[in-house]
Amino acid sequence: MGNILGDLNINLGLIAVNIIGFVLLLVLADKLIFKPIGKVISARELEVTGTYDRLDADQREMQRLKSDYEARLAQIENEAREKTAAMVKDAQATAEKIVSDANRRAGEIVIKAEADAEREKEQAMITLRQQIVDLALGATTKVVGESLDAGRHKILIDEFIAKGVAEA
Repeated sequence: MGNILGDLNINLGLIAVNIIGFVLLLVLADKLIFKPIGKVISARELEVTGTYDRLDADQREMQRLKSDYEARLAQIENEAREKTAAMVKDAQATAEKIVSDANRRAGEIVIKAEADAEREKEQAMITLRQQIVDLALGATTKVVGESLDAGRHKILIDEFIAKGVAEA
């Protein structure tokens, strides 16, 4: 076997030294490279996990704040709707009161105008009667040729007017 190894140029001592060197290299690389890199990777992994946990917590907080915001917004909208409805109701009540007052005042004005027209009509009738009396006295004086006393004239004219008004 020694000849075969020699013919193949294989040196067992050199193989043993290479194996020992490789094992030492692995031990040294483990202590100087692999463990520090593993620690860095573990720290980075913890940092990434912590960041994801904070993101999840922030997302839950954001969702909670959004829900609170939507609830408050809905409450504000409801309050605004209620206030608007109350304002509309008050405005309608005010408008109805104004219309009612305007109708009442218009009725009062119409009643006053009718009363004024009635008074003016009565005044016109009195004035017309007086003019008719004066005309009748003038005509009677010319027809009779003599003047009756004023009291008698008045009685005759009033009777004439009463008959004319009753016939009309």
